[in-house]
Amino acid sequence: MLKYIIRDVNGKVTVFKRPVRVTIASSYNAPADRLSVSFAVKGDVPVLSSVEVRSAGERAFFGYVDEQSVRKDKNGVLLSVSARSLAAVLLDNEARPQVYCCPSMELLMKRHFEPLGFDRFRGDGRAFNGQLTVSKGMSEWSVLEALCRFMSGVRPKVDKYGVIDISGEESDEVLYLSRDCVISQIRELRNSVLVSKIIARTNISGGFDMPIENKKAVMLGVKRRRYVDLADRSGRTVNDARKITESSCRAYERLVLECRGCFLCSAGCGLKIEGDRKKYRIKEMIYNFGTSGEKTRIEAEVVCDEDI
Repeated sequence: MLKYIIRDVNGKVTVFKRPVRVTIASSYNAPADRLSVSFAVKGDVPVLSSVEVRSAGERAFFGYVDEQSVRKDKNGVLLSVSARSLAAVLLDNEARPQVYCCPSMELLMKRHFEPLGFDRFRGDGRAFNGQLTVSKGMSEWSVLEALCRFMSGVRPKVDKYGVIDISGEESDEVLYLSRDCVISQIRELRNSVLVSKIIARTNISGGFDMPIENKKAVMLGVKRRRYVDLADRSGRTVNDARKITESSCRAYERLVLECRGCFLCSAGCGLKIEGDRKKYRIKEMIYNFGTSGEKTRIEAEVVCDEDI
């Protein structure tokens, strides 16, 4: 059973265990997870500050309240709360315009992220060659993404406890599903996402003359090429170019599951299904609770055909 811990602006904590309805969503394409939840309450409701969700004693979600509403009718009082996870703090704050020479995460933590309450990070803290320009209107999240481009396109994350992760490491968390909980399953094969060939430029005085072929796309008869300039001083390497074809291969086969029950997990964690040898990586998770009970929708991509 999920436990919902609501804190008001005065620090008072209220614990709910029986919501009326809930939606929790995590997507690979959205930095912040989302929560909307409603409770039947009695009496006045103070101004709320944060909401935490715990599952089996572990934190499954934490975020600051974006909106709260109270509805009163003949059936009673209904409190509704919406919140986003801690990455929303970086998305919502505008960064101070400035220019960094040889930027580092250590420096950006002190200048940008620690003043917003983030005191830990995971990953490379060294300085990188080049110039990072923080323009007017950039969010603090955009600053973090800009630094990660110096790190060969690492994708930044903020975990449930507010640790900023720029390590580029995939989650070692794995969700195991039995066949009994799966209500429906859709398997999609998408030729439209495959890139068959990357043609790279590796020398500032040369042309685009290094081909990198995608064997899967060629085997399927897909012809879709891209040009990548590796000599533009961005720090990208041939391996970064290869990642484009590898990423398209992962996106080629997509699995969409509707499951009976609650399976909270963050986008990016692994997925193993009973009786299926393939390894999947979760791209989106949406958990819903309401009058029809608990259901979880999971969208995942194939990583390989081996066991996790």
